[in-house]
Amino acid sequence: MRYLFTFIFCFVLVYLVYSMFVIYRKKGFEKFKTSNQLKFFEKAYKIDFKKVNLKTFANILAITNAFIIATTCTIIEIFDNLIIKLAVAFVILVPLMLLLYNILGKTYKKKEGKKHV
Repeated sequence: MRYLFTFIFCFVLVYLVYSMFVIYRKKGFEKFKTSNQLKFFEKAYKIDFKKVNLKTFANILAITNAFIIATTCTIIEIFDNLIIKLAVAFVILVPLMLLLYNILGKTYKKKEGKKHV
C-alpha cells in the first residue's frame, strides 16, 4: 500500500508541477516550443508539430514523464542503500524513457499522417 501511495503522490506532484509551469503558463509554453524535448521528437520521429496540437502533445508528454518518474521513485523505495538506489534508478529510468518516448513518437507520427490524408 505504501508503494501505491508513493506512486500516486509522485505522479500527481510531477504532473501538476509540469502543468502549472510549462503547459498553462504562457512563458513556460513558449519555452516548451523551443525545448530540447520537442527537438528530439522532431528529429528522431520526424514529427511536424505544425500539424499536431502542441497543447495536447505537451499534456501527453507531461503524463508520460510523470509516469516515468513515479515508477522510478516507487521502485527505488524498495532499496535502503543510496548507491543501490542510484544505480537502480539509472537502470530503470533510461529504458523506460526510451520505450515510452518511442511509443509516443510513433503514435504521434501516425496521428500526423492521418490528419492530412
